[in-house]
Amino acid sequence: MELRQLQLLLTVIESKGYAPAGKLLNVSHSAIHRQIRMLEQELDCRLLARSGRTVKATEPARLLADLALKIRHEIAEAQRRVSDLNDLRQGRLRIGTSSSILVSFLPPVLQCFSKRFPAVRLHLITGVADDLIDDLLAGKLDVAIIFNPSDLPRPIPEVECDVLYHEAFDWAVGKGHSLAERDEVALAELAAYPLITLPPRSHLRRACDRLFAARGLVPTVITELENEEAIDKLIEINMGFALRSRRRPANAMIRCFRIQNRTIQCEVGIVLQKRNYVPRAVTEFIRMCREIKMPSHA
Repeated sequence: MELRQLQLLLTVIESKGYAPAGKLLNVSHSAIHRQIRMLEQELDCRLLARSGRTVKATEPARLLADLALKIRHEIAEAQRRVSDLNDLRQGRLRIGTSSSILVSFLPPVLQCFSKRFPAVRLHLITGVADDLIDDLLAGKLDVAIIFNPSDLPRPIPEVECDVLYHEAFDWAVGKGHSLAERDEVALAELAAYPLITLPPRSHLRRACDRLFAARGLVPTVITELENEEAIDKLIEINMGFALRSRRRPANAMIRCFRIQNRTIQCEVGIVLQKRNYVPRAVTEFIRMCREIKMPSHA
């Protein structure tokens, strides 16, 4: 049994005939027929049966076709790995993250990666953590960078996480808010006001919910947004209070303050699927992420 014979058999089965297979492979159908007959003789079984103008695979042929498919996939994977070694002269990298991390952390990474590998197409998606992990598991993303990567709604053994840095958040209100001039605000008092926050599938939202729940508090959520710019706009017009990253630029229309022992700290980390082989585009991107030194926030 030879690899070429398996490939010929698979092509005949997929194209449902010797003549169509010959056209696809640019080989005479008689040559293909001869190779299949040799394989049948070696295995002492019938592999193909005629059905009108087409041929159908017997049970032994379907078994061999499955083997040929596996070999085809293995060859394609080997070719992809070799291509990876050729300085990433093609391909794409699909990255999922939050709008906050995209703005505060990723620009120098993306700039460095694009300069080093200009032929690799970058595709970025923003969203909340749970949705990005779902996309990762579905094969729609190659890597995700999210808050609290290990804060999963359920154990997911198919993914692995690597922490890059830590992010701290302050509470924020508009300059015209009744709390804006206060030097001290208790968490219970803050919870009495409307809360502008992220959607429930956000890991940062879960950290916020846990903080209030630990004090027996349930704030009134009036708006759920993923975009930080939109959240800032609602804070500015005094629609409510919200968490705001300390890394965001100061805003003259927003007053940020801290509540002692009630600060939210989050890990920021990379999440990717566990697999035997990680494409080089992913490993290079992760390496560049690790090399970025994030300044500490006061």
